[in-house]
Amino acid sequence: MTTETTVSWRCRVVQRRLGRGLDYLISGGGAPVTDDEIQVIRLDEIRPNPHQPRRVFAAAELDELANSIREHGLLQPVVVRATRVGYELIAGERRFRATQSLGRADIPALVRAATDDQMLELALVENIQREALDPIEAALAYRALIERLGLTQAKAAERVGKSRAAVANTLRLLDLPVELQETVASGALSAGHARALLAVTEPGEQARLAARVAAEGLSVRALEAEVRGPKTTDAPAARTPESKRPELSPHLQDLEDQLRLALGTRVRLFPRGERGRVTIDYFSAAEFESLLERLLG
Repeated sequence: MTTETTVSWRCRVVQRRLGRGLDYLISGGGAPVTDDEIQVIRLDEIRPNPHQPRRVFAAAELDELANSIREHGLLQPVVVRATRVGYELIAGERRFRATQSLGRADIPALVRAATDDQMLELALVENIQREALDPIEAALAYRALIERLGLTQAKAAERVGKSRAAVANTLRLLDLPVELQETVASGALSAGHARALLAVTEPGEQARLAARVAAEGLSVRALEAEVRGPKTTDAPAARTPESKRPELSPHLQDLEDQLRLALGTRVRLFPRGERGRVTIDYFSAAEFESLLERLLG
């Protein structure tokens, strides 16, 4: 890359918000980043972030980003820390990889100090705020953040800008067998389906139901119905209050979905005019304790 090209490319770099944690690191507490702070560093001097929670970088996404960089330039510098033998990425691995694929020799970068724990936290924040992690990658990153920094789930949620319920629900996915975790990571099984399977204690039955989801396209609600228990064929099923439940309005259906997501378990609304009731299921002592914590604070 010639000097003229490097200067021209660097001049196209603009500042964009990267999220609260990254902003603080990059700007030193909110001050705008100046052009003088941006350095052009050789790509072969930069190593990937060893604490990067993202394990898979889709080739199609990198190709799309590379084409954008080729046409418009890099709109945001990567962030690195200095080491004894060069630099390590703090944030911007997709930009780093896409720039490498273009055969360029260097890249605009901001050099900042960061500890190993900050490297993990900031890489997690960047990926979560860009929705770049699959559910299992996110769960593993949350667990690493909690264990390494000694955080509670609530504190970890604050650090990454998520609700405690969202973090707890994601962490629960790590209770699945490794084979099912891989299915969730690949996108073949949704996180909602996976959470429904957590109510099944037998791994073989979990695998069978997961196969049915793939083969029959079962919805999360249909899978939840299967998980509640098999129907007997030798006697008609007794009618229960749930079987008489009227069809919910779109508004109540949405509220029911929100409650299920917030509490991480099956929730049912039974409206009767202006009155009604709410049922909340739990499937283990641990889930009951988790529900109490969320409901009672």
